[in-house]
Amino acid sequence: MNMKTIFILISALFLIGIWSPLTAQMETDGGHFCSLKKQQNANQLERNPMGPNSPVHSFDVQKYTLILDFLNNFNPPYLQSFTGQVVVDLRVDSSLNAISLNAVQTSLLITGVSGDGISFDQADNLLTIQLDRTYTPGESVSVTIDYQHLNVEDGAFYVSGGYLFTDNEPQGARRWFPCYDSPSDKASLEVFASVPDDVLLGSNGTLADSLVNAGTTQYHWLSEIPVATYLMVITAKKNYHRTTLYWTRPSDGAEIPFMYYYGEDVPSMGTMSNVNNMAYYFSNHYGEYPFTKSGFATANDEFVWGGMENQTLTTLCYGCWYEGIISHEFAHQWFGDMISPGTWADLWLNEGFATWSEAFWMEAGTNNYFQYKNRILSYAGTYLTQNPGWAIYNTSWIANPPNNNTMFNYAITYAKSACVLHQLRYLLGDSVYFEAIKSYAEDTVNFKFKTAVTDDFAAKIGEVAGEDLHWYFDAWVKQPNHPVYLNEYYFSEKQNGQWEVGFTANQVQQDAPFFPMDLEIQVFFYDMSDTLIRIQNRENNQRFLFEFDREPGMLYFDPNNDIVLKEATTVLGVPQVNGDAACALLAYPNPARDQINFLIKENGNTNSGLVCYDDSGRQVFQLNEISDSRVTIYLEGWKPGIYEAVLISEMNKFTTRFVVMK
Repeated sequence: MNMKTIFILISALFLIGIWSPLTAQMETDGGHFCSLKKQQNANQLERNPMGPNSPVHSFDVQKYTLILDFLNNFNPPYLQSFTGQVVVDLRVDSSLNAISLNAVQTSLLITGVSGDGISFDQADNLLTIQLDRTYTPGESVSVTIDYQHLNVEDGAFYVSGGYLFTDNEPQGARRWFPCYDSPSDKASLEVFASVPDDVLLGSNGTLADSLVNAGTTQYHWLSEIPVATYLMVITAKKNYHRTTLYWTRPSDGAEIPFMYYYGEDVPSMGTMSNVNNMAYYFSNHYGEYPFTKSGFATANDEFVWGGMENQTLTTLCYGCWYEGIISHEFAHQWFGDMISPGTWADLWLNEGFATWSEAFWMEAGTNNYFQYKNRILSYAGTYLTQNPGWAIYNTSWIANPPNNNTMFNYAITYAKSACVLHQLRYLLGDSVYFEAIKSYAEDTVNFKFKTAVTDDFAAKIGEVAGEDLHWYFDAWVKQPNHPVYLNEYYFSEKQNGQWEVGFTANQVQQDAPFFPMDLEIQVFFYDMSDTLIRIQNRENNQRFLFEFDREPGMLYFDPNNDIVLKEATTVLGVPQVNGDAACALLAYPNPARDQINFLIKENGNTNSGLVCYDDSGRQVFQLNEISDSRVTIYLEGWKPGIYEAVLISEMNKFTTRFVVMK
């Protein structure tokens, strides 16, 4: 076997190694658990939330103050009912004499209003409050609402077996207190909650006080940092255990409490200490951990699967102290909590970043990029095998969000979104990518402690990168599906020992438009050297030419498999003749196992035949007349090795080599 044959076989084996089947997604992946949990949430997104059954947003809520009586919820028969009061402080954006809030009638009975509210009406799951006068833009309004939560199971407020917890995403807050229940309107939160003195209760923000009096404890939690309503939380349990570790904030040395609530499912000290390590790691790349507290609380079996990233107090399923879940939910504190989605169409900015961060956490330490990349490839494999066929971002979801199964689809909202961020990292390079992400997260004018929509995120990343990147996000986020590449290359010997390499980037998918991308191709030479080339592919069937002073032996497309959202075949073709090929012969897949396909390009010439020879020159196949532009040969009985195909037409003869592997 000559040197060229050995070279081609080694190259073929290398190619097969790159494209070997991906490992299955591990069951304990945080994103996978998160998706399963949220798809099964009993509370669903309302259809047409911006229509007749949604309040007109002519105001901006500044603060919710909740006064809640949970004294009768922790002993049999574990009633779902409680009495509550909420004070809603808001700023007026347009002249109004009434406000409307979300309040689900099957869960909430409104008993009275006061403050600047003088009367109310509750209908169609809306609470409309008449104000004492007409207020003009810039003025403040404060309305106090007295209410009862009825003794019903509503998929947002849970009571059983000594546990009490809320679970809001996507629109469950409106089931346990009246509110403007949209992720776009974040507000500060103050909670006064009364429970029996053997109950521990956690909520968002900082524990300001806990007053014990005659068998009752009133917990006072305060979050001055705004919270989206779907991230507001109450978590409590009779005889809860709590462990507090402290994380030292690098900027000022402040000791930040990291609180862990649990029943008999005790987290290990290593698990809790690892969260401190995550805080340092993510702070280095996303900006310093932004809140005054962090916390995790496990619930009982009514909280199935995974976790919920409530701001500063994540809820976990019982015993779910898994590193993957924790890293996913903890990353949400930056992406989802600190920066919340402007609309439900922008949810990928939450789940994509949290899922990507789960993989990125695996990269922490030395030489662990391999683990990170394997997880990214696992996400890509899940998407490619389970793709339901819709885009990550759909404009229609702003006004008409889908059901939970669609909104929280793992293949799209989690796995594909994470891969889009990985490809952005590849596109920009690590230095610019991490600078851009950190700049986005630390932008106090536009994003930090506020909300983000997809176009503004794209503009921010492009601003830091120094180029308009809407071309990338418009294609890979707003278009469904993915590119299917059928690329072609050739080698041609020129004069004076020069060689020409031609490469055509071609996408053939029928279910999506073109996907622009920066591509890498790697050329290996017979002197055992190689070169990596990056090209900007901005249109389909784009041709590229390169010249070298040594003979090329093999070309690989995307050799590091960084464009993970793709299917790809790269075939060896023939040089172009005066820029207009009269005939071309392409073989794919190459190397081949079960079958080889030949794509024949001719300008109206059908009088041609196809012959194949093995590496000894023996004829192994003959087709005297070609009636189609594609010929398929099944390779059963063919021996592994290098073969040559010859296309013979009236005027020309074209050849191409292909490799058969077994």
